[in-house]
Amino acid sequence: MDLIHIREFVMLAECLNFGEAAERLFISQSALSKHIRAMERELEAPLFVRTTRSIRLSDAGQLYLPYARQMAALYTDAQIALDGLSRRASTSLTIAVMQNPQYYDLAKYITGFRQAHPDLTFSMVEADEGGLWEMFQQKAVNIIPAFSSPQVPEDCQFVPLAESAVVALLRRDHPLAREQAVSLGRLEGERLLLPTRGGSLSALILEAFRREGVTPHVVYEGSSIGCIDLVKAGMGVSLHAREFAATLRRDEDVRCVQLEPAIGFAYGLIHRPPSRLTHAERLYLSHMKKYALS
Repeated sequence: MDLIHIREFVMLAECLNFGEAAERLFISQSALSKHIRAMERELEAPLFVRTTRSIRLSDAGQLYLPYARQMAALYTDAQIALDGLSRRASTSLTIAVMQNPQYYDLAKYITGFRQAHPDLTFSMVEADEGGLWEMFQQKAVNIIPAFSSPQVPEDCQFVPLAESAVVALLRRDHPLAREQAVSLGRLEGERLLLPTRGGSLSALILEAFRREGVTPHVVYEGSSIGCIDLVKAGMGVSLHAREFAATLRRDEDVRCVQLEPAIGFAYGLIHRPPSRLTHAERLYLSHMKKYALS
């Protein structure tokens, strides 16, 4: 049973005039008559008694009317609830950020967005790369920060915000700590400490070693802080993003050395097509694209 037709039946039962009911419903009299006949066929009972001058509810129509009113009211309540949800979604936003967002100036971008759109309410959720992808796949969020990767879904787009590179972090007394740059070949045999296992950065680093024909000796894949603690303890050489290394400039126990050849990458946002974003998400994407690399 079409709920629209049920609402039309209720209106006609109240007006008992096809012309007036059709006008209130913003449809033609012929369409209204057609819909009522369809209901009667489905219910296998006449809902109205028609004469040349008037109509009135039949016994079946009088019996059916209170149920029809309940169904029409529920339909209206459901529409109001969904409209309210849509309005809230259009003015609220969940911003996904990568662990340790301070390394990538995300606070600057988000603060600028907040100042540009003070009427929006938003919250932030932080996760590692795997957690962000899981939220994205479950459609909990439609925009996530990410490193450049060939794994971007076909119907999605990667917006690069900045370029970076991987550097080597060594304890100050390490023999290579005095070098301006270190080749991947000279790191063969060194105990290597890499970012989180299975992440894009680790994949980029391992692929760079493969291209150079060097077998890396990886002893740890984990958090940034864990890598630095192990570097300070003399447990190995950490390969990490340049932005993370910049936070250690005042650390006298750690030295940052460039790699040869350079392992470059971009970081930015992955988003679904704009047609599948909420109003607030489109505003956020538009704001972030102002910082995109040309």
